[in-house]
Amino acid sequence: MAPFAPPPPDSKRQPPAPLAARLGQNRPLLRSYLAVAGVIVVIEFTIMVLLEPLFASDHLSMAFVDSGTLILVAGPVIYYLLAKPMARGLYEKAEAERAVQELVERNKALHQDSERRLQTEVRERTKADARIQFQARILAVVQQAVVATGKGGVILYWNRFAEWLFGWSESEIRGQTLAKVTGFTSEAARTGLSGFGAVKGWAGEVKACRRDGSTFPAYLTCSPIWREDGSIAGFVYTFIDITERKGAETALQDSEAKYSTVVENSPTGVFIYRNGKLVFGNQRFFQMVARSQAELSAMDVAEIVHPEDWPGVRELWRQRLAGHGATQDYECRIVNPLGEVRWIAGRSALIRYGGEPALLGNIQDITERHKAEEALRNSQEALHRLSARLMSAQEVERRRVAQELHDSIGQSLSAVKFMVERALDEQDEVLPDLERGRSLQAVVPVIQAAVEEVRRISMALRPTTLDDLGLLATIAWFTREFQVTYPHLEVVRHIEVEEFEVPEALKTSIFRILQEAMNNAAKYSQGETVTVVLRQVLGDLQLTVEDDGVGFRTDEPRKPDLTGGFGLVSMRERAELFGGSLILTSTPGQGTVVLARWPLSEETSS
Repeated sequence: MAPFAPPPPDSKRQPPAPLAARLGQNRPLLRSYLAVAGVIVVIEFTIMVLLEPLFASDHLSMAFVDSGTLILVAGPVIYYLLAKPMARGLYEKAEAERAVQELVERNKALHQDSERRLQTEVRERTKADARIQFQARILAVVQQAVVATGKGGVILYWNRFAEWLFGWSESEIRGQTLAKVTGFTSEAARTGLSGFGAVKGWAGEVKACRRDGSTFPAYLTCSPIWREDGSIAGFVYTFIDITERKGAETALQDSEAKYSTVVENSPTGVFIYRNGKLVFGNQRFFQMVARSQAELSAMDVAEIVHPEDWPGVRELWRQRLAGHGATQDYECRIVNPLGEVRWIAGRSALIRYGGEPALLGNIQDITERHKAEEALRNSQEALHRLSARLMSAQEVERRRVAQELHDSIGQSLSAVKFMVERALDEQDEVLPDLERGRSLQAVVPVIQAAVEEVRRISMALRPTTLDDLGLLATIAWFTREFQVTYPHLEVVRHIEVEEFEVPEALKTSIFRILQEAMNNAAKYSQGETVTVVLRQVLGDLQLTVEDDGVGFRTDEPRKPDLTGGFGLVSMRERAELFGGSLILTSTPGQGTVVLARWPLSEETSS
């Protein structure tokens, strides 16, 4: 801070100085004044002495001459001896006052600058104190043990967390060395605490000791404290209790060991695919692809997957790696070096491996299952063909039996009825009152009933209208007969196709499905209305049989037995026989709907 002179006292506030003091201050001016006065007196006396003889009686002229002479002689004297020194004194006094004023202003500016500097220093010191206090609070509450030591290792600072972690208070450890208090024994810790290894900083795991003698793993960092001259003043140490982390690492190692054991002994093949290469495979994977683990780096996936399946598998993997949500499951064929083809079922999941997106694959050999499925499909196809043949044979047999019933038994009963009626007519002509004739008349209705029953059985086996008049006429006849047989059910019929629009191959199946569905409605629906609809919808021929009965739960298993239960199976087989499908919909309390649908392709129409 620059020194400054105090401002001069205010003259207005000072009392007037005594006369003697003021005369003492203006002594040079007083001497000049006295000298001038003396010179004037001498000149005046000389003039009066010299002029007295010249103007003895003329006093007025003498006075004018005396005054003019005095002015001429005394004027320069007064100027040089009084006026000029007085003017010089006044100028010097003004200069002195101006210098004093400048000094006052300079001192005032210096004083204000000093005050500003002082205030700035106070503010900076306040901020520094606040930062120090804030840092002290941080060190006090930080969840790490923070210790500061001198260069020789003597503890200078010990925060609260260190007190909690080691069990020593700051007052108890002051003056102690850190190595003595914490009980380090590892060479790395001793190197760090001695300062030789901490010149550039030191960090590592150590085994720390608490006050009660218990030990715990800690992560220690050591940083030097540098002086302005570049020398080391001490060290700052931080301690972190890593007991939980060590436990987690141990658990992770155990988990990794278990995972490795599970993966290596898994019955399925596990692999990791990244950047077009296989980067990992377990033992089972190499067994399935018939290759060794040494061939992993040079292994090309395209050589493993069957050439016909590889494009699809590659595209699926590409979409999975791009995160497009492709399906996880797939099946494909793989080829081993001997050319043997095996079927596998795979599943892929998107993971990160080595910091990059990769696929974790899991494959299982399903060759035997695939063979079994192929055999099952062949068996189902054979069964389907056999079922078709059986149904066809059944229809042929029904047609034959119905024809024989109609042609033989029906005609025979009609002939018997005709002969009985003729015999009765002959008896009435010869013996009208014969009692035996009346008994024979009772046989005629029985024979007529037998004829009607044979006709009904024949129509039930194979309606002749189906071959003679077509499907639409047969449906009309069957619904009328159904209404007569079940008068409590109202039949609503909607036929929206023409006869020529129904393929010949489908007519028998449509009628049998209609017959079975309506019979089931009559037996089980307990409803009041049965609706039959036959129409074309978007190129499909659809048959719908719907009732308003009690319905049932379609998800409940229904096992066929000897008393029945084959109706639904028979309807579905008849629908699928010509490439169609059958859907059964039912809800308890809302009735049942049977929907059979066939695509009207050219082959079906023919």
